[in-house]
Amino acid sequence: MNSKKAEVLLEKYFNGETDLQEELELKEFFDSKGSSHPDADYFNYLRDKKEVTLPDQDFDEKILTLINETPAKAKVRSISRSYWYVAASLALLISVSIIFKNRIIKESTPQPVMVQVDTFDDPEKAFEETKKALLFLSSKLNESSEYATKFSKFEQSQEVVKQN
Repeated sequence: MNSKKAEVLLEKYFNGETDLQEELELKEFFDSKGSSHPDADYFNYLRDKKEVTLPDQDFDEKILTLINETPAKAKVRSISRSYWYVAASLALLISVSIIFKNRIIKESTPQPVMVQVDTFDDPEKAFEETKKALLFLSSKLNESSEYATKFSKFEQSQEVVKQN
């Protein structure tokens, strides 16, 4: 076979369009001793790898037995899952017992009774004291409104300065 035909067959081979006869022709071409083509190494590699055999003859059987065995992780998972269920049930039991304990303590201790007692027996005296407290409060509010007017004047002066 000449090199031009080999190039055409190589192109077809790498495109996946060759048949078995054409692949055999390529193999014979690259097996020839005088072949110095760059793809010769590839075909020589394929020939060498085809001749290599596995050292262990029952390799497939070992793999299949390993696949069919039940994995140890499944056992560990079921054990850890059962521990998780035990832990969740214990947490639930503890929280329920704390809630019931707090309810029992709350029900057993008497609650203080709030009683309203008037501080003044005379309503007029109570009115006068309330009047004093409200006047005191209004005087303090008036003082704060004076500060607010000072701040509003300050803001107005700032706006005048910004405009100029």
